[in-house]
Amino acid sequence: MARNENSKTTKELILDTAFTFLEDPRHASFSMNELASRVGISKPAIYRHFKSKDDLLDAMENRIVDNMSFLLKDIAAKDLESSKKSLTGLIQYFIENPSHINYFIAQMSQNVNYEEHLFTKLCERDISFFSGNKDFYLNNFKSDMRLFAKHIFSGMSIFYFVKLQEQLHCLGKISKTPENFSANVVNLLIEGLAGNTSPDHPLHPIQISEKRRQEIRELSHISDDAFPAENRIFTALAAVIKKYKMGGVTVERIAAELNMAKSSLYEYFDNKNQMIKCLINKELSLLNTIINENVSEAKNFTEYILIQMYSELEYFTHRLSIIPICGWLLMTGENPVERVGTEDDYGEPCNFWEKQLPEKLTSPNLGFPYPAKVITTWTGILPVAFLVEAKGKDITKEKFMKGFDFMIEYIFNGIKYREE
Repeated sequence: MARNENSKTTKELILDTAFTFLEDPRHASFSMNELASRVGISKPAIYRHFKSKDDLLDAMENRIVDNMSFLLKDIAAKDLESSKKSLTGLIQYFIENPSHINYFIAQMSQNVNYEEHLFTKLCERDISFFSGNKDFYLNNFKSDMRLFAKHIFSGMSIFYFVKLQEQLHCLGKISKTPENFSANVVNLLIEGLAGNTSPDHPLHPIQISEKRRQEIRELSHISDDAFPAENRIFTALAAVIKKYKMGGVTVERIAAELNMAKSSLYEYFDNKNQMIKCLINKELSLLNTIINENVSEAKNFTEYILIQMYSELEYFTHRLSIIPICGWLLMTGENPVERVGTEDDYGEPCNFWEKQLPEKLTSPNLGFPYPAKVITTWTGILPVAFLVEAKGKDITKEKFMKGFDFMIEYIFNGIKYREE
C-alpha cells in the first residue's frame, strides 16, 4: 500500500531526494551537503541514518534491486507469457523511474564487472533467470557465450529503448509513452526483427551464408598499421578516469598525465568538456567514414547491419579509451555525441542504406512511427556494450567472437533463438 508523503520517515525522504540528483543524471557529483540542503535538514542529520555516502548508495541500490526482484519473480517461468509480463513490468518500471535506470548507467560506466554484482544481489533475493538452480546464471554466463550474449543484448536493449522514449518525449516527437510500448519492446527482444516484420519488409533478416559472413568480417577488419594513432589527451584522460573514477577528472590531473601545464590545454578550448567533446566528435567522424565506406559493399539491409556491427567492433577495439570518456561526459550531464536526433536533424538518414528505408517505420511496432536511425542506433550501441562487458574477463578471442555472433542472432531472431 502506498504511504502518504507526510508519513514517510526521514530516512525514506533522504533516499527519495538522493534519487532526484540522478534525473539529469549527475550521480557521481552530488555531495552530502547538497543532499542535506535539498532535503531541508542538516548534514549531521543524514549521518544519523547513513554512516557514509557509500552506505547511502547501497541503500539506493537495494531499493532498486528490491523492486526489480518483485517484477522479475516470474522471469524464468516455463510459460512464455509470464516471462514476457515480467520483462514488460521491468521496462515500465524504468520508464516511470528514470532516475533508477540512470543509477545503473552510472554504476556500469564506473565499475568493472558491475553486472556480476547486480545479478548476485538478484540471486540473493531468490531470482532465477532460468528454470532450476538459481545460481546457474552466475556460474555459467561467462563460460556459456550464448548466455553472456543474451545478458548483454537484453540489458543494453532495455536501457536503449527506455532512454529513447524519454528523449523523444523531451524533443516533442511523442506526446507520451504509448500504452503498449513496453510490451512491444519485449516482443522485439524475444522475437527479433524476424518476428516483428513481414517477409517482404526491408528489415526482415535474410539468410547469409557462412562464406559471405566471413567475407564481411574480412572487409570490416582494420589492421593496426592502417589505424591513426590515438590522441595523447584521450590516453591521458582514460588514465585519469582509471585512477580517480568519474568524479575525479580535473584539468590538473589530465595535464599531469601529459607532463604539461594546465594552461596549454586551454589554448584552443574554453573548458575540459568542450575539449573532450571536440576530440570525441572527431573520432566518431572517423568511425562514420569507416562504416560508410564498408557498408557500400552490402547487398541488403541484413548485410548492412552485419557490416555496421563488425566495423564498430573493429573501431572500438582500437579505441577502447573512448568508452570510459563517453561515460564520463554522460555522468557530468554533457552529451558526448550527437543523439538519435535533435530538433533540427531528427532521423536524418546518414548513408545509402538508411535512405532505402521508408521515411517513417511502423515495423517493428513501437507504438509510433520512427526513422530508420532508431534501429541503426540500437544495433550500433550493442558492439560497444559487448566490448565493455567482456573487458577484464578471461574470454578467448574465439569465444568472444562466438558470443558476438550470438548477439547478432538475437537482433535478427530474438532471445528465443537457440543454437542447433
